[in-house]
Order: sequence, then structure tokens, then C-alpha cells
Amino acid sequence: MTDNLYNDILIFTGAGFSRPAGCKLSGEMLKDLENKSNDGSSNIFSNIEKKTIKFILSCLDYQARWRFLESNGKYLYIPNIEEFAVLLRRIKNRDNYLPYPVTGNWSDKLMILEQDFNKEEKKYESDLYTSIESKIINNCYQEWLCNINISNDNTSYLNQLKEFIQKKLTSTKIKLDVFTLNNDLLMEVAFKEENTHYIGFVSNKWVGFDKSDIDENTYSASRINYYKLHGSLDWIRLTDGTIKKKFNEKNNETIDNENVDIDPLLIFGHGSKIYTVDPFFSLLEMFKAKLKEKKYYLVIGYSFFDPHINNLIFNELMNNHDKILIIFNPKLNDELNEENNFEVKYNLKILKGEKKQLIIEEFENIQKNPLYSDLPEFNLKTISPESFEYIPIGTEEFLYLLKEGNINAFIDELKYDKEKRIF
Repeated sequence: MTDNLYNDILIFTGAGFSRPAGCKLSGEMLKDLENKSNDGSSNIFSNIEKKTIKFILSCLDYQARWRFLESNGKYLYIPNIEEFAVLLRRIKNRDNYLPYPVTGNWSDKLMILEQDFNKEEKKYESDLYTSIESKIINNCYQEWLCNINISNDNTSYLNQLKEFIQKKLTSTKIKLDVFTLNNDLLMEVAFKEENTHYIGFVSNKWVGFDKSDIDENTYSASRINYYKLHGSLDWIRLTDGTIKKKFNEKNNETIDNENVDIDPLLIFGHGSKIYTVDPFFSLLEMFKAKLKEKKYYLVIGYSFFDPHINNLIFNELMNNHDKILIIFNPKLNDELNEENNFEVKYNLKILKGEKKQLIIEEFENIQKNPLYSDLPEFNLKTISPESFEYIPIGTEEFLYLLKEGNINAFIDELKYDKEKRIF
């Protein structure tokens, strides 16, 4: 692969990219939350909070069943933690969405739980739903994203990425742009000893990715620009608006809690309104700019459940026919499990052209879902089968093939033989 081709690539990762480390997928997170709500010995949540979690889970189950019936049994819906987060936030803010006469018929069960919480949980300064959300982010997330016992053992699968960088990204002119929705610290731990990735911080303070704000030696030394679109477990915002990393390894000190406004600074579940503030706004703008700049989007471990992100990707694919989305995911659609749905092309197992309609329908179904976005009617819903390829492999196999050059050869074929591809 030539240097120019490296510069044409954008890598985008979802939860599945961190799965080899033991991090849970969104569906697994929700299942574990259910287990914690049923576990009498678990002291993360109070009894009232557990009852509330169970009630919200039952609402999600009802909604999933209703959507299944609405699709005439075509799609089996399995709720995930993002859907829980959206519903939790909408219940919390219901009076801000609609005036009282409309919201007055909200479940009596919720009203009773709120009253009980206000009476019995006086030690909490927040409301019932804020308390649940805070405990999920500050307690459960640490476990789900392996941050409690994170070590080199968790990140060993990323050694193949290290080898790829050492062998292929040797020129200071090459920067691999990697965007992620993940909040975990796996990349930071894996590359702790090497100055090979830049994430927008200089001297522990957020400065972003504008070259004019970055020390030239810092920028030149890194081989990967790593953009964490939804924030990170170790990011915080101070009361004066400054964004920092929580722990300063050079000084071996932690930021004073009295100066902290938001800890951790991350997006829990789907949300577009948070993008209007930095660092999320700047990161999203950078994502849009890089989508326009790049030709090949390599997407690993992402299930396309975020319409806001999908819109940006789909828009570029619809308006620029020389660009292509390459999806790496071992299980994107249950109907694609049959071996005869795939063929070997470019030495890789690739979805047959006539089967791509299943993925297109999956995308359309997500984009039309009012649970994932407030205005689903504005979401882009259709992309052409010529604009993407689907390869059913997971993160470890992807990294191995990237290191060995198989992915390189595949992209070379797409670049020089795109018009001859058979769908």
C-alpha cells in the first residue's frame, strides 16, 4: 500500500473493537445492568433505584416486542444500553419536552418511585434518574470497559496494531486517522510507552487537532490521530471550562475535585445536543472534514445504532461515488449467518451483492427509529449497494490481516478496479 493510499483511509471503531479486551458490548451492558438490579447483594444501586431500573427494562422489552410486531415479525429487536440511556433521559426531562396536561398521564408506578426516592434517599442531592445515570457512568462503566483491572493482558490484541505502525507507518508524512465512539482507555494503556498516538491533549490539557496549537515535535512523533468522539473515562471539565485528563502521569497527581464540573466527560447513550460544546463539537467537525477528505472508510465493530454518525457517513457515500464503506463485523445481521451468503474475493470472504439488500434494510430500519433520534424523518435512509462491502470478521482478525497486508491488497483492488467490481 502506498503512502497516498494510507492517507486515503479513515478507520472508525465501535464497541466491538474493544471486545477482545473483555469490554462488554451494549447489549451485554444492559444484561449486566439487569443482573445488578436483581442482585440483592449488589450495593451500587438503592432498592428504589433497582425497582426503577426494572421498570424501565420492562418498558424496553415491551417496545422491542411492539417493534417486532410492527415489522410483521421480520426484525427481532434486542434492547441495548444506549436505548436504556435514551429512555432514562426522556423520562427525566419529560416536563421539559411537553407541558403538564400531556405528561400528566405518565405511569403511576414512576410517580410513586420518584416520591419514595425523594422521601427515603435524602442523602442524594440529585433526582432519581440522574442518580441512576451517574452510578452507571461512575461505577458500572468502570467495570464494563475494563477500567478496574485494565492491564497489558487486556490490550495484548493491539500488539498487532503496534507491529503495523512500526512496519508500515514509518514516514512522518503518514498519519492514520482513527475515530471511535468508545470511552475506554485501551489504546492509552497499549501505547503508554510509545509516543505513537495523539488524542488532542498537550501537557494534560485539551487543545484539539489544529496544528497551530500543537507542538511540532509532539505532532510529528505520533503516527495515529485518535479521535474519541464521545469522550473518555479519564477526561474531565473544570468549572472554568478547561478540559483536562483526570490524571497527570508526568506529575503523578490527580485534579482537585473542587475544581471539577463534569467527571468523567463523556456521552452516555445517543445525543446530538452535547455536540454543540467542545470537545465534542470540534471532534465532530473534524470527523466531517476527514470524511470529505478520505476515500475509504474502514468500520470495525460498529453496529450503526447512532443515526447522527450514520448521517455523516451516508451523506458522503451518496454524494461521492468514488468513496466506499468497508464494514468489518462478525455479526451485523442475523440473516447473514449462512455460509453461502458470502464469496471469496480479493482473498477475503465478502458478502454477495444480492445479499446487500439485507444490510441496507437494516440501516433504513435504524434510521427511521424514533428511539434513536428526535427527528428520524430527516435521517438519510438509503445508500446504494455499490457504496459498501461487508466482511464478517472481528477485531483481532482485522488487525492481523491489516498487519499482514491482506487489507492493503483488498483496498488496492478497490482503488484500481472499482468500476469492475461485481455486486
